[in-house]
Amino acid sequence: MNKKLIIYGASFVALVAIVGFFAGIITAASFSLNAKPGSESEETYAAGGKFSFAPIVEKTSAAVVSIEGKRTVVYRSPYYDFFDDPFFRKFFGEAPRRSVEQEQKWLGSGFIVDYKGKDYILTNNHVVRDAQELTISLSDNRKFSGEEIEIIGRDPETEVAVIRIKKGGDLPDITPGSVDELKVGDWVIAIGNPFGLFGTVTAGVVSAKGRSEVSLSRNIYADFIQTDAAINQGNSGGPLINSEGKVVGVNTMIVSQTGGNIGIGFAVPIDIAMDVLGSLVETGTVERGYLGIIPEDLSQEIKKALNYPHETGVYIMRVEEKTPADEAGLAEGDIILRIDNKKIDDINVLRKIVASKNPNKKVEITVWRNGGEKTLTVKMGKRPTAEISSGPVTGEEWLGMQLLPYTSKEAKDIWGDKEVKGVFVNAVKEGSLADKAGVVEKSLITLVQAEKRSIKINNIEDIIRAKKELKPPLLLISNLPDGSTKVVSIEES
Repeated sequence: MNKKLIIYGASFVALVAIVGFFAGIITAASFSLNAKPGSESEETYAAGGKFSFAPIVEKTSAAVVSIEGKRTVVYRSPYYDFFDDPFFRKFFGEAPRRSVEQEQKWLGSGFIVDYKGKDYILTNNHVVRDAQELTISLSDNRKFSGEEIEIIGRDPETEVAVIRIKKGGDLPDITPGSVDELKVGDWVIAIGNPFGLFGTVTAGVVSAKGRSEVSLSRNIYADFIQTDAAINQGNSGGPLINSEGKVVGVNTMIVSQTGGNIGIGFAVPIDIAMDVLGSLVETGTVERGYLGIIPEDLSQEIKKALNYPHETGVYIMRVEEKTPADEAGLAEGDIILRIDNKKIDDINVLRKIVASKNPNKKVEITVWRNGGEKTLTVKMGKRPTAEISSGPVTGEEWLGMQLLPYTSKEAKDIWGDKEVKGVFVNAVKEGSLADKAGVVEKSLITLVQAEKRSIKINNIEDIIRAKKELKPPLLLISNLPDGSTKVVSIEES
């Protein structure tokens, strides 16, 4: 009896093993290693079924460019005034040179896209902003510099810049995708020139979308794609590419305390970048809608005090006088619910929607006021711009002065966040006309005046115009960091 049980048991186990074996074969066949997951493009698979980004890299890398920026900075010796004295010269010889010129270089990336049949290069504003000279290198070893390159325009508020190679011929380009089709967890790759290593490829996933907590200075489109694809110094301006080989973002910055990548990078969505490109190409500028309010995200205290029944909305803390919001009747204490029936979840959504509206366009804004909804018609205004410019507004040399925009880092280091206008005198060359006249370094020039004409100076373009149209003798009016104003006379050489 025991032998029969053992035989029956062994037969049963063998039968189960055989059934399991064939079931495993069937299951493995249905999940073949050579099968392509529905969420991935066929282009991420190389021959033989091996998972690889190589086909995408081969398809897109030719359209990625290296951008070298260069400028000459004049530093003034802090010891010149002290040692330029007969007593010290007697014992120590000539004083140190008053000013020293030093060349600065940096590298960034960019990529070529087609717009209405013409090739343009998208990159970051900060890659080209301070450059006095640019050199663009292509993957086929061609290089372009100087007058071969045209800066179509820069938009500090999205950190996007557009460049064109004037006679580059038919260039390879990358097809723009859409951030709307991008999902958290999707594969993406970054191609660029980190640390000068041309054509470097890194891969990762989209770790978040719509990031607003990391807004750049002056940036109103805080809608970044967050990725763990390594983005290092030199990657700025390069493409973030999805698994279909389409560009979905312009790599912009990293979060790091050491200057290297720690797994968190951010890219401007390609939808925004292409809108900026179109505006700069068509009009030379970017115009955005403007309301004239100081908004605040809703707190639990506000909701409770007003017995507010909704979860989302934006609270109006202040309405500026004589603005579109003021003229339309928006009031402090209102809660904005919708604009043209688009739900307003938070400040970030509000800013993007307002900025996307064309100036002078009428929109319907629905607010929560006194326990109920009220809809107002608002004629949008034009948003006061930062420094949005077509052309290489990066600095200018004139009369021995090195002049920079008042928005430059050098100016901000001296003037901070003060509301100032003018052009920053970064350095004055020793023995120049400006030096002889007593132009003060770190001052802001606000007016250039000739005998029969004067030009108010708000930006570098005004200086370029003054340089072309006005000749010495001239008067320069400038504001000094101590709050005083100075007038100097520039004599003919």
